[in-house]
Amino acid sequence: MSAVWFGIGSNRDRERFIRAGIRALHDAFATSDQPMYVSRVFESDAVGFSGNRFFNLVASVTTDLGIESVSAICKHIERQHGHADGATRFSPRTLDIDILLYDDVISERPVQLPRAEILTNAFVLWPLAEISPNSRHPQTGKSFAEHWQNYSGEQVLEPLSFEFDALPHLKLIQPSTRKSLS
Repeated sequence: MSAVWFGIGSNRDRERFIRAGIRALHDAFATSDQPMYVSRVFESDAVGFSGNRFFNLVASVTTDLGIESVSAICKHIERQHGHADGATRFSPRTLDIDILLYDDVISERPVQLPRAEILTNAFVLWPLAEISPNSRHPQTGKSFAEHWQNYSGEQVLEPLSFEFDALPHLKLIQPSTRKSLS
């Protein structure tokens, strides 16, 4: 079994698409023995383009599927929710699901692992540090809590009060109840 972390974001009909993405990932990966963990939802400005503010969060699952299969599921979920294949990188999104980490794999293909945005974007690093503070970045060896503590970027995030759908195998990780998946 492998641990997988996803970065999830939306800046179009944000509540609807974040809920839909979480439900679809839950249905694809979560079980009573292997629940899906989610961070709080954060709001941030768009990065790389002028657009509506984003809702972002991090989710993690454990799966026996390989990277290519997990990636195909993510792309399928995105397409089901209006994300066009070949969309411009810095553009509005109904639903964006990126694989951030797959165990400690370091690769460029089929997807870049770990995602470079982990260390550069607060909207990825802060929720990742909340959901898995003691897990270590496979390239730096530092914990995500350490990376967040030393983050020097200027992005402003606002944690939101977000009502997730009641899903049987969904676990919300609050900052006061941090739990490492490592």
